[in-house]
Amino acid sequence: MRLKKKKRIIWFKAIISALGFSAIFSLIWSAFWWSDYHNTLVIKNVVFSNTVILDKQNYRNTFGDLIGASIDEINLTRVTELVESHPYVLAARVSHRYPGTIMIEIMERTPIAILNTQPMVMLDEEGYILPDMENMGDFLVPSLSNFNPAPELYPAGEKVLSVKVKESIEWLSHLRREYSFLYDNLSEIRLVSDNDIELILAEEPTKILLGNEDLWTKIEILKQFRIDLKPNKELTDFSYLDMRYINQIIAKDRRS
Repeated sequence: MRLKKKKRIIWFKAIISALGFSAIFSLIWSAFWWSDYHNTLVIKNVVFSNTVILDKQNYRNTFGDLIGASIDEINLTRVTELVESHPYVLAARVSHRYPGTIMIEIMERTPIAILNTQPMVMLDEEGYILPDMENMGDFLVPSLSNFNPAPELYPAGEKVLSVKVKESIEWLSHLRREYSFLYDNLSEIRLVSDNDIELILAEEPTKILLGNEDLWTKIEILKQFRIDLKPNKELTDFSYLDMRYINQIIAKDRRS
């Protein structure tokens, strides 16, 4: 009996020892697991989608440094709002990618024209004011001249308040979509007496006098006139084209 009892005690001690070692091993493993899991919650990288208009750092400055912060401490909705507060951001999406990465996808506003005011500003096709960030020389877009220069009409990051500039931006947006042959060669739009519109082409340059009525009808006439000139001539072979009158073009040859 004593021998059996002694064996039971030995087995009991062995089981206790094994359970003890298992518990210690489990605690060590859990500690390593928790450490790895916790590290996935700490932000180590902030990754941007490709940006074309401005460098990524311009957008990063809107929300500050997120590296080292826990994902629980970061309000992704608030970060999105901060990024979208930048004048050049049309829309943004911010998400958490495991392990430890914040992904920021940005849709940028693209300049469609430069407004000749002091200071000069750019506008996108929705009429939002894009302030000069030492990038104005990067864009070959037409300029708008002789419009109301009052600075309060052009608040940075907001829609333009000048009615005439609004109309011109809408007109330019349609021109870029439907008449790229003209928009791509357009250097300047001038507002002259009686709200007449003058177009200045980039090459040569050629002045096109449109007046202020039936503008799209006149653009269609100009399009056909350009087709009829080919292959011997281009619009830029003329110093000016006067289209202020109904269904006619008065053209002055550059060599005459």
